[in-house]
Amino acid sequence: MTFKEYIETEKEKLGEMNKSEKIAYFKEYYLKVCIAALVILALLVWFLIDMGKNMRPTVVTGGVLNVHITSEGATFLREDYMKSLGKNEKTHNIEFASYILLDQSEPQSYAIFQAELLSGQYNYLITDKAGMEYIAQMECAGDMNEILDQDLKDRLSSDMAYAKSGENGTNIAAAIDISDTAFSKEYITSNDKAYFVVTGKIEDDESAIAVLKYILNKQ
Repeated sequence: MTFKEYIETEKEKLGEMNKSEKIAYFKEYYLKVCIAALVILALLVWFLIDMGKNMRPTVVTGGVLNVHITSEGATFLREDYMKSLGKNEKTHNIEFASYILLDQSEPQSYAIFQAELLSGQYNYLITDKAGMEYIAQMECAGDMNEILDQDLKDRLSSDMAYAKSGENGTNIAAAIDISDTAFSKEYITSNDKAYFVVTGKIEDDESAIAVLKYILNKQ
């Protein structure tokens, strides 16, 4: 039987039924098929949207470690920063983890974060002193004396935060103390100092430094 003949046969069957019989017939023979088709369609749409998002170039990847940032602060580092670059979420992506916590009572939190660091997941992190020291210890903190240009080094010389890097304990400028910036005063709600770390496992330091400048220039 061709598809056209099948349709005609079904029309004849339905034409001989009253309303309640049609509903019962639909439920018995077609309801499951329709539900399955809708599920497949939804999965297909989700897959296409997700694929489209993954194909967008990522501008920068950042996160907040062990300190609390307001939702407005997260917006400042995502949507507002995107707009400042003249880009939008339809064509570009900013990855931002708004709350990463290292909990000594949960060793897996350290293992997960360590794996993320070593895989180069972040361009930058905003963290407390303990987080900054841990990142440096893992040799994943870029040395600000080597990363920053001379103008920024002169401007931020008093805000350099030092920590020991690696097993040899080499002292490096592991972060910039941003506690006294307008950004931290408005958006960081925890009482700890806030440090900006450029993660040394990411080759693209420029994208992280661009965010640092954006934070420093907030009025």
